[in-house]
Amino acid sequence: MNLDLLDVDRLSVIPVWVVFVGVAVLLAFESGSPLGLFTPGNNVPIALGVLTSIGVVPWLPAVVTAAVASSIGAQWALWRGRRTNTILGSARVEAAIGRSMMQVVLGVTASVERRPRAVAVAGHLVGGIRTITPRLLASTSLRQREYAVLSLLAAGVWAAALVTVGAWLGDQSVVRTALGYAWIPAVTVIVVCQLRRRTRPSTPELVGAR
Repeated sequence: MNLDLLDVDRLSVIPVWVVFVGVAVLLAFESGSPLGLFTPGNNVPIALGVLTSIGVVPWLPAVVTAAVASSIGAQWALWRGRRTNTILGSARVEAAIGRSMMQVVLGVTASVERRPRAVAVAGHLVGGIRTITPRLLASTSLRQREYAVLSLLAAGVWAAALVTVGAWLGDQSVVRTALGYAWIPAVTVIVVCQLRRRTRPSTPELVGAR
């Protein structure tokens, strides 16, 4: 999404509480809905950091708001996935995206089941993957309360890092845009690795091997 929607000059004249409410809704939606893939995700805490650098919002409330909202959205996504017994939150959506794509998703889910805690933490740090992670974890044995703690810790690290980066960079839109879209290569690598894993011919077992 275009960073103009997070124009700092525009946001600086809005009451602080309105900015925080908007940030909370946007970040909860980003991690809680599949449509969050199309929201500006990483750009939001970066923009908050820019606002802290010019004295519009304080640093700590900005970090707490971003972290809690993002974690709540992810927790809701995990709960929703388990309640509907789906990965994408809707059986209709899964039927619509095609069988081959669902096979890729299921392949990723099988990998997630081996280390759900590590995935819960690492997945929340990367845009795009943050939206997908709780849905992949819904089929694992990871408890809801445990995921709540892990996602909140990861969201805290993510929010603190990006708000700080935004405060340090200031209004350098080119750099902020690059950081905002940094999730694209990460998602691409995951999909390519899964496709290669599924298409790689299995090594024939040696006769007499134990």
